[in-house]
Amino acid sequence: MKFEKHAFSCRRDALTIRGHVYLPRADGSFPAVIISHGFMANQQSVQQYAEAMANEGYAAFIYDFCGGCVKGTSDGANRDMTVFTEVADLKAVIAHVLSQPFVRGDRLILMGCSQGGFVSAMTAAQLPETVEKLILFYPALCIPDDARTGKMMFFRFDPQNIPDVLGKWPMELGGNYARSVIDKDPYALIAGYPGPVLIVHGTADKVVARSYAEKAYRMYLESQGGAPSANCQLVYVDKGNHGLRGLKSRAWFNYSFFVIQKFLEGKTPVLNIDVRLTGKEKTKLDKGRKVKAGFEGISEGMYFTGKVRSGAYDEQIYLRGGQPDSCHAVYDLDGVDYVGSPCSIHICNDMPSGGTKDWNRGWIPRVTTDDPALSFLNDQQCETYAEMRLSGPFIHIFAKK
Repeated sequence: MKFEKHAFSCRRDALTIRGHVYLPRADGSFPAVIISHGFMANQQSVQQYAEAMANEGYAAFIYDFCGGCVKGTSDGANRDMTVFTEVADLKAVIAHVLSQPFVRGDRLILMGCSQGGFVSAMTAAQLPETVEKLILFYPALCIPDDARTGKMMFFRFDPQNIPDVLGKWPMELGGNYARSVIDKDPYALIAGYPGPVLIVHGTADKVVARSYAEKAYRMYLESQGGAPSANCQLVYVDKGNHGLRGLKSRAWFNYSFFVIQKFLEGKTPVLNIDVRLTGKEKTKLDKGRKVKAGFEGISEGMYFTGKVRSGAYDEQIYLRGGQPDSCHAVYDLDGVDYVGSPCSIHICNDMPSGGTKDWNRGWIPRVTTDDPALSFLNDQQCETYAEMRLSGPFIHIFAKK
């Protein structure tokens, strides 16, 4: 553990907001990030992000929204909570954070999950000079549409005659929660933020359809000129559900946090290659074994769409006992770039012998292409994240744009 944890509190009107700050174990000042939880959840649901950000050198603040938790520590009644009271809560936390002597500068990063993502996006639009970067996990931009249908999570009601209390289980939700958004356009509420934006969304999310993330991404992208950029990213987590919870939660977290790290470094996933193995040849070695695997696959993303050309292969060396030691993969992609031009890309992806113990992150790709729109890939130090699966890895190649 490279961080320490301290409680904090601040006020929004007559209500006390309570939370914790995770600080690196080092002297000096740190850039700040505020992480907001989702509907009915609490600060514990985003604790792992705070710990990881503190280990990256950030002062990471988490807190309970007033009236926004089934079990929370902040003041306020559930029936009084709306997304707009939560915007007011977040603004109060921002003022507190920027007043702390260990916080560096007068700008910070906002990160939010689900409803906390919607709230963070609205707050960034209202305080663009204060928010340096915006990170949204499966943002619940569906909330106004849900109010118009009369179906908001566990709660059912007549949208033409909204009651004062929508329901009492698992929390007593007031009618103003729906009334306050029923005539609102969520994209108008978040428009106007000009800074870098990262949206992370699971492809199997059944609570917030991925179409909401796609529309938000297009809106932010158009406001920044329209061309794909590391300043505006939409990253999908393959088969991820809402909250990225379940049997694969650790794998999903590892990948999503890697995405955050690269976003903060100015890198974006340029290529996303869904690999399917087509056959294997195994050879015994003095110190282990070699596996040569043929593969095929498709690549879909904001920068390039295409297929793996036939003849692709990789060679993996395993030490005795099954410990992976090195890998060498060579393949070509044929398809179209983000401006619609046909192109080809050559990739040589290496994991040097003994170079890493992390099979997901140890790859060093060399990417070359004669395509003008993707020429920034040539001679650049790219990075790879490989989601390992039995059918074949899902390869994500990150680069600066």
